[in-house]
Parts: sequence; C-alpha cells; structure tokens
Amino acid sequence: MARRASGDKPKKRKKVTVQLIKEKHAGEITEPYKILAALRSSDHGKLADAKIVLAWRMGWRTNADGLLQMGACKKRGDLDRELDTFDFVILLNKEAWPVLKDDQKAALIDHQLCHCQITMDADGKPKYNDRDRLVCRIRKHDVEEFREVVDRHGAWTQDLAKIAKAAINDASRPLLAEAEKGSQGLPITAKEWRKTPLSEVLPNPRHVELLEAGCIDTAGDLQDRMTKEGTFWNKGIKGVGDAAKDKIEEAFNAHVSKNAEVAA
Repeated sequence: MARRASGDKPKKRKKVTVQLIKEKHAGEITEPYKILAALRSSDHGKLADAKIVLAWRMGWRTNADGLLQMGACKKRGDLDRELDTFDFVILLNKEAWPVLKDDQKAALIDHQLCHCQITMDADGKPKYNDRDRLVCRIRKHDVEEFREVVDRHGAWTQDLAKIAKAAINDASRPLLAEAEKGSQGLPITAKEWRKTPLSEVLPNPRHVELLEAGCIDTAGDLQDRMTKEGTFWNKGIKGVGDAAKDKIEEAFNAHVSKNAEVAA
C-alpha cells in the first residue's frame, strides 16, 4: 500500500451533521425515546400508528439575532418511505440537549410532535394511500407557539434558546424570530411574504433561473415544494443537484429566519 508523502496533508472529509438516535442502549430505552413515548401516550394519541424516528442534528448555528434552533420536524416523502418505514423524523440539537432541563427536553419534543399530523377522512379516521401508508402532513404554528405546548410548559422557547446558546457557545437558525418590516415600518403579512420573488430570496441568479424553469417563482412556491416533497424536494428540477440544493436551502433558511412569524 502506497504511503502518503511526509509533506502531504490529509484530505479534509465532509462533516456528517445528522445521526440517528438509538432507541435502546445497553438494554435500556434512551432518554429522548422515553420522553417521546410518554408524550405520545399522554397528549398525542392520534399519532399512535405513526412511525416516528429521532435523530441528532449537529452544527446548528445562531442567526444574526442570536437565536438558536433547538429542533425540527420533517415529513417523509414517498421515496423516503420506499427506503424505510418512517413517517416523520424529528431532529434534536445534539450540542444543546445535555444542558437542557427535563421539562425543557419534554417541551422541545412536544413542540416537534405537534408538527406531526395524520390526515383524516370524512369519518374522522386516518387516511391511507395506495401503498397502505398513513397520509401525513406538517402542521404549522398557531401563532409563534402551539397553544397546548404553552399550556403544558409555559412560554419556554426564548428561554430555552438563550440557555443553550450560553451553555454551548454555538449558534443556529432561529426557532422563532421577529418578522421583517416592510418599507412603511410595518410587519409584512404572510400573503406578502409568499409573493416575494426568488431573486430577493436567493443570492445566486443561476439558482433562481433553474427554479423558475421548474415553475418555482416565489418564496411561497419554494416553501410549498420543500414541505410537500421533503428531503428530496429537488428531484425532478433540472440542474439542481445536491450541492445546489444545499446552497438553496441555506439561503432560503436565512431568508426565513428574518420572516419566521409570517413564513410559519
């Protein structure tokens, strides 16, 4: 086997930012899954048949406002569910988790579970597709927080972000942020935000051109595409490979962080 020359530097490897959380360790259920099970049995009975997996998210950084993202919920698309059986994946901030109190951990997972929704039919029963899988969707925020989470845990979000930021000195996109103000000094509305041209959202003109060729013209169009298609939202859009997808998501999330209230 050829040896590396003494002056050669080792190649830099791409960091992995997502890692599945093991449900059991040394025969015991891990803490995140204990909390998940307790919440599903007590407050999220409608998710009894949903297959939910937990994963660590590493490297989230704060935005310009100093807010730190604690978690995220992703709906699995059709292709995702061909590869495995999960309906939703909940991402948890790995660096922040160890410094959170028990009630804050519960509030964080509770919040993400509120995003997980099963579509019901006219008789109030869960809908299934022709592959015998649950029809799922992502529920949006009531205002800035789910009312039932506030009832159970209080207004926890801002305190949680501040504690985590101070404890790990790391940063990320915000869970919640103040809406961007329009030219008259008034908050823009959700309807106005959705009409924002992609040229005002994405800094790369080539990305704008490729998305517009795929009939994605505004911030609202892109948000809908990401929500509907999930992880592989770029599939079928000519010229938008994984590298371009990552750049587009980064720019889009930066834009959303300034308009979190209306984007939600």
